[in-house]
Amino acid sequence: MYKSLFIQTSEQGFGSEQVNGEVWYWNRYKTQANENSIPEYLEDNADRLRLKYLSFIYDLSERSFNGKSIKEHLDLGEGFSFWWMTFLAEKSPFKSPRLYDCLRVLALEEIINKKKPIAVTLESSDKQLIDSIRKLCQNLRINFFRKKSKPKKFNVSLRTFYDILPSPIQGLISLRHLLKKWPLRNLKSPNWFSGDKSIFFCSYFFNLDNQSCEEGNFYSRQWEKLPNHLYEKGIKSNWIHHLLFSSVIPNAKKGMRWVGKFNENTNTGMHVFLEKYLSWKIVIEVLKNWFKLLFISWKLNDIPSAFFPNQSQVWLWPLLKSDWRTSINGSAAMNNLLWIELFDRALSELPHQKIGVYLWENQGWEMALLRAWRRYGHGRIIGVPHATVVYWHLNNFDDLRTLSSEVKFKKLLPDQLAVNGPQAFDAFRKIGYPEKYLSQVEALRFQYLDDLPVDQNENKIESSHAVSFPKVLILGDFTLSRTLKMLRCFADAIELNQDSISMTLKPHPVCEIISEDFPNLEFDIIKEPLPEIIHRFDFAFVSNTSSAGLDALLGGLTVAIYVDGADFNHSPLRGVKGVDFVRNSSDLLNSMKTWSKSKKSVSKEDFFWFDQDLSRWDRLLIKAD
Repeated sequence: MYKSLFIQTSEQGFGSEQVNGEVWYWNRYKTQANENSIPEYLEDNADRLRLKYLSFIYDLSERSFNGKSIKEHLDLGEGFSFWWMTFLAEKSPFKSPRLYDCLRVLALEEIINKKKPIAVTLESSDKQLIDSIRKLCQNLRINFFRKKSKPKKFNVSLRTFYDILPSPIQGLISLRHLLKKWPLRNLKSPNWFSGDKSIFFCSYFFNLDNQSCEEGNFYSRQWEKLPNHLYEKGIKSNWIHHLLFSSVIPNAKKGMRWVGKFNENTNTGMHVFLEKYLSWKIVIEVLKNWFKLLFISWKLNDIPSAFFPNQSQVWLWPLLKSDWRTSINGSAAMNNLLWIELFDRALSELPHQKIGVYLWENQGWEMALLRAWRRYGHGRIIGVPHATVVYWHLNNFDDLRTLSSEVKFKKLLPDQLAVNGPQAFDAFRKIGYPEKYLSQVEALRFQYLDDLPVDQNENKIESSHAVSFPKVLILGDFTLSRTLKMLRCFADAIELNQDSISMTLKPHPVCEIISEDFPNLEFDIIKEPLPEIIHRFDFAFVSNTSSAGLDALLGGLTVAIYVDGADFNHSPLRGVKGVDFVRNSSDLLNSMKTWSKSKKSVSKEDFFWFDQDLSRWDRLLIKAD
């Protein structure tokens, strides 16, 4: 029996205090052999803890209140439960910011049960985390102590005031976003294609080729050449888009102009924005259903008691209550109710479609699409996870009981998932997804890798003997904070090294970086597409949230992934041999010093299926019947 466990959440930690027990780091991995890390324990026991959380979410949906399960309470008619549109059911680490904490608390429970301490001391000022761990200690009948850590800097802004508002007020305020998309109602109604020679697509109006679109030719980097390939086969396409504002499409006016051009050129299909179907009638219907949810949330006021995983003393309510509230009567609820009404209206006007295809990420809007698709009697519908299937993106996975057709108020699922390679296929198969629902297709976004010279890797390895250090490409994160951490890590590595190192930064499209802001670090900034520049470099230092590391690896570069333990390892290269996961400047420097020796023969066919003729897509969409 240990005297005490000390959980350190900040760099400040326990300072000069006498620590009589084991210190476990909450936000970082071990840097020395004698240290203890909860993120490291989570990674070492990932399969078991991930399944435990997936099981908890399913069990939560089945918990009974007043004789009905939560799913039944959230019945919106026709056997469809709003539960499946909540953040809790979605399980996205990007929409549920406390998901990582939930998994770490589950890991902490196992550590406590193994170590059997008489007390736990938590160094933190995070109220939700404190409440959850305090309750865990109470349930395990061990002493709990808290040491205050330095609170985060408090910045006053409009967002600060918004965040402290009750979730129903936030829900009503969220309707203001309709103002930016209200002009889309004026978009001309499309002349939809019908019959067996048409296919329906639902996707994002994002990541488009600017030059092609300005010329009136729709080209999406998410779907690459598939639409044109289908057109050459005599298949017309109908498109409903989600408009995402960006620097390329800053307003509704430009989006409408592009769609107008596309629809003049029927070679690229017929296109419309979902918000074309906005109306005051729909807004009123959304508000009516929102008030129903408000009443249901009042009836479920005892729901905090359900937030205990099976055979566990962990109470997850403090960490997940925000997800529940925003999903049931806040901004997420309002948004999801809007999806339901918009898809219902749009698909009621769409002529019968034999096949539908949509970008699959297990998000709430997809439930609204599937509900309307089947309500109006359309044909087969196929979900397409177009990029990579990441281990810790829990929105990709469900407890196997979710897939049962016998379950009341079951989750709506596509008829098939179109998976783009062995990596994705194995990820779904390992979690127990039935193979009969998995269809093999070419990886559209990665087909360019098939055009890379076969000897590119060999040329790079031979040239590496002439230089001591590689040409480094840093592929930044979508958040400024993690990109800055990476730049600091690289700067520290340079200080440890005597030789100069050439470095170029390719920032994430949504994260602007100015080199002049870093006077002590010499680097160029490059913004061209990765396929066009990858041959110029030898070594890639990549954020763990980016799938670009996979492009770099399969493009012949040595790859080092930055991980810090403050978040999930989001890298699609998690578990891949020959990839370095660096935690500090020493790790990075060592990786760069051994870059030519660490090169492994990695086959792109281990990750994706390739065929420039898209024969697998043809079998799925054209020849299936």
